[in-house]
Amino acid sequence: MDVKISTRAKVLAAIGIIAVAAVGATLAAFTDTGNVETTFTSGTLDLKFDDDQDGNPDNYLVDFSAGFDNLAPGDSVDLDLLVYNSGTIDALLSLGAPILTNSEGTPATALEDYLTVVITDTGTSTELFNGTLASASFTGLDISSGGAANGTTLNIVVSFDSAAPVGAAGQGVTVVFPFEATQA
Repeated sequence: MDVKISTRAKVLAAIGIIAVAAVGATLAAFTDTGNVETTFTSGTLDLKFDDDQDGNPDNYLVDFSAGFDNLAPGDSVDLDLLVYNSGTIDALLSLGAPILTNSEGTPATALEDYLTVVITDTGTSTELFNGTLASASFTGLDISSGGAANGTTLNIVVSFDSAAPVGAAGQGVTVVFPFEATQA
């Protein structure tokens, strides 16, 4: 007895055999999966002065060397100011133009017009600024992260012009030095 199998049956049988083989092959293979996770955290910049003084929101008040409160023409006073970044990202330090307030308002002969300033990075002996107090500024001073040990000391010398007229006598000038640290 001759059994005839149709072409359609042969095709279906072939597909079935291939499907069973594929399933069997998939079940027999080893598999493994794995996930990788990380957390991204932003760094910080935290500009500080001297003994962990912040200067923001309240100004850090400093006194210059003896005589800063009783200047005579020809006098100079100085201040060593440690500036550092207690954050985790290296920064560039800049000084914007100082904010000056004269105790006498806006006199014709203003004390601030006769004050000059020299700012020096004591670590490198680099002069960062030399000129009038009102225009004192600099940019691009590297301050590494890591706190006071990586900071820099700025020597600030303010001099009262020896040729200042008598009209500048008896005045006081409050000075705010606006420092800013930006990501390096």
